[in-house]
Amino acid sequence: MEAEDIERYLAELGTELTNRGLKKPVRVLLIGGAYMLLLANAPRSTKDIDIFWLDEDGLQRAYVPLRESVQIIKQRHNLDGDWLMNYLAQMLMYDEVVVPEGKLWKRFGPLHVYAPPREYILALKIAAGRDKDLADCAILLSKTRIRTREQAQHVVERYLLPSGQEKYAESIEHALRWLFEGKRG
Repeated sequence: MEAEDIERYLAELGTELTNRGLKKPVRVLLIGGAYMLLLANAPRSTKDIDIFWLDEDGLQRAYVPLRESVQIIKQRHNLDGDWLMNYLAQMLMYDEVVVPEGKLWKRFGPLHVYAPPREYILALKIAAGRDKDLADCAILLSKTRIRTREQAQHVVERYLLPSGQEKYAESIEHALRWLFEGKRG
């Protein structure tokens, strides 16, 4: 998916949710590759749209209409079944990360998409530590005031709970060495 695809699919998702009678806002936080494409102008594509729910009430209210809407968009555009990675990712990471409120980025009908601080995405990318995440970290660092390993470590500690820091300790160390010490190996 490219940036314009992501925005189109989110708009269609908002329309489908409206068609299913949702009126109250469904608040989600945009993360992952979709964030990188839409808000950090990363020169790459992504295979899915990662989101976190910002309110449990919205998840409960929207679960069935969301599931139906995701299926319709999947079929319409011949997308992978996991094109919208949401509740599963959040459940897996619930006790590992802090989920910030973010700022409203765009409304697509009842679907309200929020953007977290860049530093939040940086912390998640450092924890993930894959090659594409390290490339994203380099892009994000250029858009923040973070210039030292210690500053980056502080961001990780701010957004990853102790259990997440422990679970991803090896990835975090690798990413910080790669980013700040030039240890590319």
